[in-house]
Amino acid sequence: MYYQPIYDVKDGSFHSAEALARLTDDKYGVIPPNIFIPAAERTGMIIPLGKAIIEAVFRFIGENDLQKIGLNYIEINLSVEQCLQHDLPDQVSKLQEKYGISPNEVNFEITESMLESIGNIMDKNILKLSHMGYSFSLDDYGVGYSNIQRLRRLPLSLIKVDKTLIDDIFTEEGETIIRSTVNMMQGINKKLVMEGAETKETVKALRDLSCEYIQGFYFSKPLPKEEFLNFMKEKNLQAA
Repeated sequence: MYYQPIYDVKDGSFHSAEALARLTDDKYGVIPPNIFIPAAERTGMIIPLGKAIIEAVFRFIGENDLQKIGLNYIEINLSVEQCLQHDLPDQVSKLQEKYGISPNEVNFEITESMLESIGNIMDKNILKLSHMGYSFSLDDYGVGYSNIQRLRRLPLSLIKVDKTLIDDIFTEEGETIIRSTVNMMQGINKKLVMEGAETKETVKALRDLSCEYIQGFYFSKPLPKEEFLNFMKEKNLQAA
């Protein structure tokens, strides 16, 4: 597991991070997720992979005092297949007990495209996990089509705006879309994470639009756990 810090615009520090799986091979080196995740879905391995990812992150949280490094929670991506498992909340509950973590230390991510296939099982799982104390965010906003009424009804605390929208921020139309997105989401009490910020100019433009959080290579690439812990200690100490 690697972890990418997320910048908090309000106080200039890092209070959250996204957990990202990386597969390494002796022959081919690091295999990117856009290759091994679809392969896992095709072969039916996405369920055991998803379970292993949740357990790895829960173990990481259980072994480290997140508050000491200024970290409030870690985001974990869920696949459609995981969300359709009837026993997903039970799986999470058992791991929560095993590693002694608090639900407020985890934020589960679902993608915008998942909303198109969302059904009763997924709805029930999301609501049950939410009632257990876990928060949810919607990833890749702007890639597909989201029903705003559904966004308003689902227990989503964060909306993560996709990099494809951020890349157009210096065009008149792109800036208008981002500004409208910020106003609309804040109007329905959703906080925004802007993904894929790679330059100082982009970060400044996003700060000027009053978004809450920014994630991207400008601040840090995804880091293995020890490098991530060192990054958090150093950056949050400087912010303090």
